[in-house]
Amino acid sequence: MNMKSIFAAFAILPVSSAIAGAPIAAYAAGPSRSTEVAIKAENDRWAEAFKRGDYEAIGHLYTEDGTLLQPGGKRVKGAAAITQYFTAGYAGKEPDTVSFSNFEFYGNNEVVTEVSDSLVRSHDGQLKSRGKQMLLFIKQGNTWKLHRDIWNDDGPLKSDDR
Repeated sequence: MNMKSIFAAFAILPVSSAIAGAPIAAYAAGPSRSTEVAIKAENDRWAEAFKRGDYEAIGHLYTEDGTLLQPGGKRVKGAAAITQYFTAGYAGKEPDTVSFSNFEFYGNNEVVTEVSDSLVRSHDGQLKSRGKQMLLFIKQGNTWKLHRDIWNDDGPLKSDDR
C-alpha cells in the first residue's frame, strides 16, 4: 500500500463513522420538547379517562395492536381487548385516580419510550399503589398512540405512604 492509499483510507474513516453514528446520535438526543409535551398530554388524557371510568376512551388511546404487559397476567392485545380489560377489572367499582411523575423520555419524534412513576388512589383519595411504568408511544399521523404498556407496583404500602 502506498502513502496515497493510506491517506485515502484514513480520509474515509471519519465520514463513514459519522454516517454510521448518525442514527445513534439522533436517538441519543431524545425527542424534542414539543414531543415530550405531547406525550405528557396523552398521559393526562389516560388519567382523566381513568378517573371518569371511561374505559372505552382508554382503549382509543392505544394502537390497534397495542398491548398491555400486566404484572402477573397474560398479554392483553388490541384496543378492544384493552377496553374490555379495564371495563371488566373495574366493573361495579368507583373509578380510581392515577397520576404520573418523574418522566424520562427516549427516542425521537416518531417513536418514544417513556419511563415514569405512578400513584393510584381510590375515589376517596386513599393511596392504593405506588409503582413505575414503561410505555412505548408511536406517532400515527399527528397523534401519539400507546403501543406497549408495562407496569408494576413497588410492593406493599408502608404505614407512612400517603
